[in-house]
Amino acid sequence: MKKLLSFAWLSGVLMLSSGTIALAAEKPQMPPMPVEAQIVQPEDLVRKIELVGSLSANESVMISPEVSGRIAQIHFAEGQSVKAGDLLFSMDSSVQRAELKQAQARQGLSQQEYKRASELLSTNAGSVNTRDNNLAQLRIDQAGVDLAKERLAKMTLSAPFDGIVGLREVSDGEYVTPGQGLVSLVSVNPIRLEFRVPEIYLSGISLNQSVNVKFDALPGETVTGKVFAISPEVDLNGRNVKVLATLPNENGRLRPGLFARVSLQLETIKDALMVKEEALVPQGNAQLIYTLVDGKVNIAPATLGLRERGRVQVVQGVKAGDIVVTAGQMKLRPGAAAAPVNLPKAQ
Repeated sequence: MKKLLSFAWLSGVLMLSSGTIALAAEKPQMPPMPVEAQIVQPEDLVRKIELVGSLSANESVMISPEVSGRIAQIHFAEGQSVKAGDLLFSMDSSVQRAELKQAQARQGLSQQEYKRASELLSTNAGSVNTRDNNLAQLRIDQAGVDLAKERLAKMTLSAPFDGIVGLREVSDGEYVTPGQGLVSLVSVNPIRLEFRVPEIYLSGISLNQSVNVKFDALPGETVTGKVFAISPEVDLNGRNVKVLATLPNENGRLRPGLFARVSLQLETIKDALMVKEEALVPQGNAQLIYTLVDGKVNIAPATLGLRERGRVQVVQGVKAGDIVVTAGQMKLRPGAAAAPVNLPKAQ
């Protein structure tokens, strides 16, 4: 009887142990850790810098007289567009016209005397000395005519180039003196853009380089221009270089003095690999990046390049097509299973 009870107890123990082992073997594995990720795709990365600048006239001059006189007539309206050579001011030139007539009369007399002396010399009735004296006087009087014409020309002021006249500083009948400012003339098409570039970017600037410019006064508009001049010197105070560019201004909306926000493109990097900044995990002086390979976590150090808003270039550490974890890295360990919840599942 005791043997039968012992056998039954042993059989029960064995059955219980077998059930426990079976339950342990059937225990389900932990599901993959949910994370957010991105697929790294190559793209062209434009390296650019943001600067500030201001507009100035392509050409600018203050129209001033070279001689004293009274303003006889003003030939333009303020703010008017004018062409090169258009008459702007006429000064009283009655005295200068009279001097020209006087000089022309002297020239005419000298011409007749020289002609008569030449005829007499040809018939041996005159002397060479007389003919030469008359010729010298003729040339003096011709120069007198030229001088009188120049004096008369200075009594009118014309536009030296195409542009827009500003607000005049004088009125009809006013007496003006040499060097007195009468009106400004500016050329604004094209218009000049002036800005300064830090010396560390000097190697990235070149002539005919494109610039994109925005203006607070013209929201939503972008104007594209080209660099046409770079200062040969670096400013010792600011350690920057003065750069000039031209912008088209056919409609005249851009005015000298406008504040400008300049975007200067330095270079274009082909097939750059960009990831979100959240994908980087700092560890000491290194930056780690988590990737998913066949659903498993792989952790590797990353070598970084350029940064832009919210993104960073990875030079080493990932390759095109990699799945990079952008959120949830703190719960991951190397080799752990993880699944991106924001990416479509592979079919």
